[in-house]
Amino acid sequence: MWIVDLDKKVVHDMSRPQYECKISKIPKDNRKKIYTDGGLKRFFDDPLNKEYNGCRYCMPDFYEFDMTSIFRNN
Repeated sequence: MWIVDLDKKVVHDMSRPQYECKISKIPKDNRKKIYTDGGLKRFFDDPLNKEYNGCRYCMPDFYEFDMTSIFRNN
Protein backbone atom coordinates (compact mmCIF):
# COMPACT_ATOMS: atom_id res chain seq x y z
CA MET A 1 0.00 0.00 0.00
CA TRP A 2 1.10 3.56 -0.71
CA ILE A 3 0.11 6.77 1.04
CA VAL A 4 -0.09 10.00 -0.97
CA ASP A 5 0.48 13.23 0.94
CA LEU A 6 -1.82 15.57 -0.97
CA ASP A 7 -0.38 18.68 0.70
CA LYS A 8 3.32 18.04 0.03
CA LYS A 9 2.66 16.02 -3.17
CA VAL A 10 4.77 13.05 -2.04
CA VAL A 11 4.01 9.32 -2.30
CA HIS A 12 5.20 7.01 0.50
CA ASP A 13 5.67 3.23 0.29
CA MET A 14 4.17 1.60 3.39
CA SER A 15 6.10 -1.64 2.84
CA ARG A 16 9.38 0.12 3.70
CA PRO A 17 8.68 3.26 5.75
CA GLN A 18 11.60 5.21 7.15
CA TYR A 19 11.80 7.45 10.20
CA GLU A 20 12.49 10.47 7.99
CA CYS A 21 9.18 10.01 6.12
CA LYS A 22 7.12 11.23 9.10
CA ILE A 23 4.04 9.45 7.75
CA SER A 24 2.26 9.63 11.10
CA LYS A 25 2.33 13.44 10.91
CA ILE A 26 0.34 13.56 7.66
CA PRO A 27 -3.20 14.73 8.52
CA LYS A 28 -5.91 12.16 7.78
CA ASP A 29 -7.76 14.55 5.45
CA ASN A 30 -4.60 15.11 3.35
CA ARG A 31 -4.02 11.40 2.65
CA LYS A 32 -4.93 9.22 -0.28
CA LYS A 33 -4.36 5.47 -0.28
CA ILE A 34 -3.27 3.43 -3.29
CA TYR A 35 -3.56 -0.33 -2.89
CA THR A 36 -2.16 -1.91 -6.09
CA ASP A 37 0.89 -1.62 -8.35
CA GLY A 38 -1.40 -0.86 -11.27
CA GLY A 39 -3.08 1.91 -9.31
CA LEU A 40 0.31 3.44 -8.52
CA LYS A 41 1.34 3.28 -12.18
CA ARG A 42 -1.92 4.92 -13.25
CA PHE A 43 -1.46 7.60 -10.58
CA PHE A 44 2.01 8.56 -11.82
CA ASP A 45 0.99 8.32 -15.51
CA ASP A 46 -1.96 10.69 -15.05
CA PRO A 47 -1.07 14.15 -16.47
CA LEU A 48 -2.86 15.82 -13.55
CA ASN A 49 -0.37 14.23 -11.11
CA LYS A 50 2.87 15.35 -12.80
CA GLU A 51 3.98 17.37 -9.75
CA TYR A 52 3.85 14.30 -7.46
CA ASN A 53 7.12 12.54 -6.60
CA GLY A 54 8.06 9.45 -4.66
CA CYS A 55 9.54 9.96 -1.21
CA ARG A 56 13.31 10.25 -1.34
CA TYR A 57 13.65 7.93 1.68
CA CYS A 58 11.18 5.09 1.03
CA MET A 59 10.74 5.39 -2.78
CA PRO A 60 14.09 6.61 -4.18
CA ASP A 61 13.33 5.10 -7.63
CA PHE A 62 10.42 7.54 -8.04
CA TYR A 63 12.14 10.59 -6.53
CA GLU A 64 13.23 13.34 -8.92
CA PHE A 65 15.14 16.36 -7.67
CA ASP A 66 14.67 19.58 -9.61
CA MET A 67 18.19 20.96 -10.00
CA THR A 68 16.87 24.31 -11.25
CA SER A 69 15.31 24.93 -7.84
CA ILE A 70 18.81 25.52 -6.44
CA PHE A 71 19.25 28.59 -8.64
CA ARG A 72 15.81 30.18 -8.11
CA ASN A 73 15.50 33.25 -5.94
CA ASN A 74 12.87 32.79 -3.25
